[in-house]
Amino acid sequence: MKLTFKLVFALIALIVLILGVDAYLSVQRESAFLRAELQRKSYRIGNAMKELVADAWRREGPDVALELIQAANQRERLLMIRWVWLDAASGDRFRPQAPSERIGGVSLSEPVTLQFRTPEGTEVLVTYVGVNVDQQRRGALELAEPLSVTDDFVRTSLYRKLVLTGIVVAASIGLTLLLGIWLVGWPLKRLIDKARRVGAGDLTDPIELRSRDELSELASTLNQMCDNLAESQRQIRHEADARIATIEQLRHADRLRTVGQLASGVAHELGTPLNVVTGRASLIGSGRLAPDGVLESAQIIKSQADRMSEIIRQLLDFSRSGKSRRTLVDLRMIVRETIQILDPLSRKQGVELIVDESTAPTMACVDPGQIQQVLTNLVVNAIQATNDGGKVTIGVTHERISHPAQESTAAADYYCLCVSDTGSGIPDAVRSRLFEPFVTTKEVGQGTGLGLSIAYGIVQEHQGWIDVQSALGRGSQFRVYLPEGEAACQGES
Repeated sequence: MKLTFKLVFALIALIVLILGVDAYLSVQRESAFLRAELQRKSYRIGNAMKELVADAWRREGPDVALELIQAANQRERLLMIRWVWLDAASGDRFRPQAPSERIGGVSLSEPVTLQFRTPEGTEVLVTYVGVNVDQQRRGALELAEPLSVTDDFVRTSLYRKLVLTGIVVAASIGLTLLLGIWLVGWPLKRLIDKARRVGAGDLTDPIELRSRDELSELASTLNQMCDNLAESQRQIRHEADARIATIEQLRHADRLRTVGQLASGVAHELGTPLNVVTGRASLIGSGRLAPDGVLESAQIIKSQADRMSEIIRQLLDFSRSGKSRRTLVDLRMIVRETIQILDPLSRKQGVELIVDESTAPTMACVDPGQIQQVLTNLVVNAIQATNDGGKVTIGVTHERISHPAQESTAAADYYCLCVSDTGSGIPDAVRSRLFEPFVTTKEVGQGTGLGLSIAYGIVQEHQGWIDVQSALGRGSQFRVYLPEGEAACQGES
């Protein structure tokens, strides 16, 4: 509606300007025409009386001539006719009304018209027609007519123009408002409402305008845009679902790959309790044990079987896939469970696992399975990069730090999962591309190059990041930063 009112205001202003200029020019033209007509009238009357007055003056004397002028004066309602001597002194009854300085150069050959204001303030138009009755003095007929009639005409004409302008303006306002609201206002309002709905994400309910003009074309374009956006959103959702499914498959495949790496360590770990179970079972089967010995062997077999079940359960729990479910957990618990799973592999490799955890609770809102996958990848890589007799240290600390991707933000509280090894280190050329897919320092067949890429993606989804420090010949350190406490869980609830 605002545009409609602006258009109406601009149109009305233009109409008023045009009518105002026309009225001014018309009044000026009519006023000039009226004054010219008064001047021509004075010329005609003056020239007609000129010879009559001159002849009466010469034949019958000045008194008769003046009576003739007086008689003519009585027949005119507004025109005042007088006899004047152009050289009359001040106070003479035949002195001209016009100021002496303006009639000093008046000739008797042609009539002269002057316009001036009288001492009483009346604007008059005076015509002097020379009459040759005396060789010594310059006489003339003075025909004076007040311009009040012209002013009255101008006022009447101006009033008529104003009334006409008012009628035109009122009609124009009504018609323009009606047409503006119908042709512009309502279509624009519907287009604005549609644009606001699109901005809010509502791409349904297409708008239809039947005006067959630019606004209807805009509506059709807007509808087409909404259809294209809706189709793009469907494609994006489909591609996002496919991408998420692919990521989940890659993560699960990475977990299974890690399980395969752990298999040899688990087999070694299960070997000892199996030998114990086999030996005790053989003793029981020989029948040489006393009842107390049979009971003791059975308890030992049960103990070793529980130990083997726990190892297998941990391995199965790690290998299972599932949807991401974040909850508030203690990161120290994830570290302990990861160490239990990887301890057989580390002992087989001859690498010592050292836990350097905080004594205070380290509560973070995470998916325990995903964070365990991240930590397992880092620890397995550290074990494989460390020589026999080396050490891998896993710790949990609290730090107040700014996110490297958001340096302008204030520092916040984060927990840091730190995995350090005493291995060979990572070359600088590889470290800059370490989290890219299929980048690995292992030999062919030893790794896929996806483990760190998947770990980096998981940490990013948890609003965290991974920092790497490494020195050739001295080892590497991976630091996983995760937001602290319940605040990170608010977006998940």
